[in-house]
Amino acid sequence: MGAVTFALASNTLGEKVCPGQGLGSRGFSMTTRSPKWLSIAAFVMLLGACAKKPDSAAPVAPASVNLVPSSEQSPHFQAVNSHLDIGGTLYGYADVDGDALEFAGTAQALVRQFTAAQPRLSMFAKQDFKTLFAALGFDDIKAIGVSSVREAPNVYRNRAFLYTPKGRHGLLEAFGGNPAPFVNARMAPADADFYGEYEFNLKAAYDTVESIVAKVNGPEAGTAFREKVRKIGADAHFSLLDLIDGLTGRMTMILRLDPVKNVTTQGPSPLVLPAFSFVCRIDGIGPMVEGAIREKSSSYVASQNGSLNVYTLKADSKLGGIKPVLAIDGNAFYFATTEAFLSECVNRKDGLDKNPTFQSALASVGPVGNGLTWVAPSLLDRMKGLAAMNTQAAPPVHRLLESMAVNLPEATAPMLSVRANLPDGILIRSTWNRSLKADLAMVMVYNPVTVGFLAAMAVPAFEKVRLNAQAVAVQKNLRMLYNASNKYYLDHGAYTMRYDELVGPGKMISSITSVAGETYNRVILRKGNPMGVQLPDGRVFTYPDLSHAPAFIPAPVTTPFFMGPVPSTAAFAPPSLVPPALQDETIVHNLRLLDDAANQYYAEHGVTTTTFEDLVGPGKLIPAIMPVAGENYRSLLFKKGHPLRLYLKDGRTLIYPQQ
Repeated sequence: MGAVTFALASNTLGEKVCPGQGLGSRGFSMTTRSPKWLSIAAFVMLLGACAKKPDSAAPVAPASVNLVPSSEQSPHFQAVNSHLDIGGTLYGYADVDGDALEFAGTAQALVRQFTAAQPRLSMFAKQDFKTLFAALGFDDIKAIGVSSVREAPNVYRNRAFLYTPKGRHGLLEAFGGNPAPFVNARMAPADADFYGEYEFNLKAAYDTVESIVAKVNGPEAGTAFREKVRKIGADAHFSLLDLIDGLTGRMTMILRLDPVKNVTTQGPSPLVLPAFSFVCRIDGIGPMVEGAIREKSSSYVASQNGSLNVYTLKADSKLGGIKPVLAIDGNAFYFATTEAFLSECVNRKDGLDKNPTFQSALASVGPVGNGLTWVAPSLLDRMKGLAAMNTQAAPPVHRLLESMAVNLPEATAPMLSVRANLPDGILIRSTWNRSLKADLAMVMVYNPVTVGFLAAMAVPAFEKVRLNAQAVAVQKNLRMLYNASNKYYLDHGAYTMRYDELVGPGKMISSITSVAGETYNRVILRKGNPMGVQLPDGRVFTYPDLSHAPAFIPAPVTTPFFMGPVPSTAAFAPPSLVPPALQDETIVHNLRLLDDAANQYYAEHGVTTTTFEDLVGPGKLIPAIMPVAGENYRSLLFKKGHPLRLYLKDGRTLIYPQQ
């Protein structure tokens, strides 16, 4: 277990302030060893307890910060700290070396607890979660660091660093390879409201998922999974697997909102939206997508625009000013709201890349990387105006738009974020409209440990409610059958009947609805015989309800020679509710229930023997088995592949299954 260190400081504009030590009178710091989530929880609580204080002059910070001796330092601290700014509104460091594998053990323990309520999870409980987490790449991250520095009102210089000294594999490979210059910014207009350029490697992510499938279910399952993915998309004349293999490149998105004009959607609940133009470019899949487009040529009008093969959708977009087009240029695939905007972007020589504000912001965070996001203040302003533009909207929609308008942050300057894959980790640098404090608090509250513990409490509780509801419904069905059958016996002077004589159109019961996949047409309908039904998950219900009755009930006996109760070591079966002529059939029915439960027990626990006590009792596969002729089911020998032999008091032996 490593260490967790956080520092929270106020700015001079009345931010939340908490007194602490080690960072001056206006700061807070916390360092702890383990368990980390306790310190994290305390930190979040402290964030919430902080109160606004009047503006005051900040004390002069010392020129240097004293660190613990090198022998006490986290081995990853210096590597992470070199990418961060210390002394701003936020500084945080967490050594998480080994924590992913520790959490894997916790997760496996939770799954084992869930298995008690849901046996179908037993397959997952048997997996080595630590091996799976390592294969997913979760253990690559050895330390995490964050920092925020206030540069101006609503402008913060943020840094976040994931330290991966041994490289990245598994899902982390999906974030791309080495950083490179952002080459498509010239396509975006200088006044673009949003621009994004992201490198990705979906093939690496898919290979990881396929390897996990093979580890969990065996090599054959991995091969089957690959073939299934390959076939997806066949109707569109391309293979999803080939598409994934091609998605190893960059995606570019450009959005420009009209500052004045709006458009209205069609339909029963129209919405007013800002008029917009949009282009998305995905490298690496052009030829594959073009083949699929040509197979659906009746839906498009093909044309040529320079090096672009353009395909315009014939169908009306039902949105004013929008005429979607698809285009192919070599390996690049484009989607755009109009051909005019696509042509404008592709042919532009100087665009967002020449915007002085963009150039300055990019220079401050680094001109190369694997992901870039640019957001102009005008985007937030237009989004905040949606509520006022849609006063005619349905009340729930209008309330949602109002809530969004209230919660969208203020931005006085464009926001830029760059993600870069470095040799020893992933660095995210941004000039944003808020510090990382809110994001850090959110991560702390919803960290995997917290979510795991909440799930540990919620899942069993939900499962208990669901099982109880099913039990009530099944008992209701059995009671309805029992009462109707007794009336039938009385009306017809019968002792037995068929299910279809009782249930169906025009019958005493028009229909019985299955609750959890159980079938009632196999219920034994015999006068005086308790009814029982078994659910697919192994639970057995009877009516009258015998689930709380012990298999053998002590009964006081008196004779002329012995006045008083029989000693507690003696036990007698209660008087049978089943006529003698039907007792053998009922006993065989009990044996069948026991045999089915035993086979399920063998499969779930990987054993070849079991006992009556393992199968029968509260919370077991069978709640209770009621003797009908004094038979002792505890004497049964349960062994996989062998029939059950029950020795009756009259000297006979009943065998199930019969040989």
